[in-house]
Amino acid sequence: MNFSVYWIAQKLRFFAVFAIALASVLTNARADVAAWLLMDADNGRVLEQNGAFDRWYPASLTKMMTAYIAFKSISQGEMAMSDMVMVSQNALNQPPSKMGFKVGTTITLDNALKMILVKSANDIAVAVAERVGGTEEDFINEMNATARRLGMSHTSFVNPHGLPDNRQVSSARDMALLASALWNQFPQYRSYMSHPGIRFGRRTFRSGNRDFLLRTDGANGLKTGYICNSGFNVATSATRNGRTVIAVVLGAASSLERSAFAKKLIDSGFKKTAGTKITAFRGSGNINPPKDHYCKRNAKPTAQQLVDRFGTKRGSASMMAYADAASPSPRGKSIRLSKKKVNWGLVYEEILGPQLKSYAPVTVRIGNEHPVVALKKLGNAVPLPTPKPGAQKSLEPAPIGGIQQLNVPVGKGASLQPLKSTPKRDLFGSPGGLYANTSAFGKTQ
Repeated sequence: MNFSVYWIAQKLRFFAVFAIALASVLTNARADVAAWLLMDADNGRVLEQNGAFDRWYPASLTKMMTAYIAFKSISQGEMAMSDMVMVSQNALNQPPSKMGFKVGTTITLDNALKMILVKSANDIAVAVAERVGGTEEDFINEMNATARRLGMSHTSFVNPHGLPDNRQVSSARDMALLASALWNQFPQYRSYMSHPGIRFGRRTFRSGNRDFLLRTDGANGLKTGYICNSGFNVATSATRNGRTVIAVVLGAASSLERSAFAKKLIDSGFKKTAGTKITAFRGSGNINPPKDHYCKRNAKPTAQQLVDRFGTKRGSASMMAYADAASPSPRGKSIRLSKKKVNWGLVYEEILGPQLKSYAPVTVRIGNEHPVVALKKLGNAVPLPTPKPGAQKSLEPAPIGGIQQLNVPVGKGASLQPLKSTPKRDLFGSPGGLYANTSAFGKTQ
């Protein structure tokens, strides 16, 4: 063989091997969306799934079970929405996301559930667990007993909020069972899962599901979740022409990817009808949840990558193609306003569609007074958003315009320390709280 021809052939072979290796690295660079299940909420049929039996960390999807047990207690007459929930020291000790209220603060169960399901407040989840269950431990036992009754065979709970604990596992199938039970058994409480945000005093705190709720036709729930070991999880629902579908998505790499994939999944569900009932749905999956630090292995996609993958130029694709960041797709619309500036309005419109509803957060408060009276007593004592873990930004409160005094009833399982006249730095100043200096706690949302 001519030497030059041989040399060229060897070079071509080298570049071919290199290209294959590079493609493999890029393909395996991130786990993409890990698992999902789409079901018809009305007849229980599974419309689509992938990895539905794989064990996964539920993160704050856990709070759907906390709410389920509270709703059940109310519907059975054991409790009322007007019953008071007290913040104990145990509740106050929880890491963010949290409200950070002082020990002895009381809130109605109604407001507490909104704080849990919209703000994803871990401290309030513990306070509700103590109030409804008597103790947090007894409440967790009820969570697991309820999971067994619902057929959640892959699920184990060790806390009521979803903060990191490798013993707390579930699956897409089990979370779909829970979401379906919440939706079908307590229709009178569906609104608690459809609020895009809460308003406390002059501040608002948006739901992690806000953009999905405001930009998806018929969207009405349900709950988001995130810890590093799980990635971005969500249980979503939407109703169109009297039919409701529910989608559970686990292990997305960002909140935007989570919302974009959930919307595609929901939209596809209204085009499907056939499937096995979830109660008869059988299969197997990975019994080992993801290794620690999943979020560090599952790299966050860029805005342009999301637009390429989910935007209008791609057209229709299978859910497997949407889930795979390496799946070939045409270049989407350019989302750059300049070299360094992204047109985020265009990004959201491309991957989630136009905003269909206005942002209207629901008002929450402490105590049981009329909002106007409570806010007048609070003066300027309104919280700031809980800072992200790791940020070193000090949040200084504005001057308080008065003092706050509440009569505190004894709550089952709660601390008896009363809420006294307190500057708001003390009232909301627990580690990770609304007026605290930032701590390095991990958060679930």
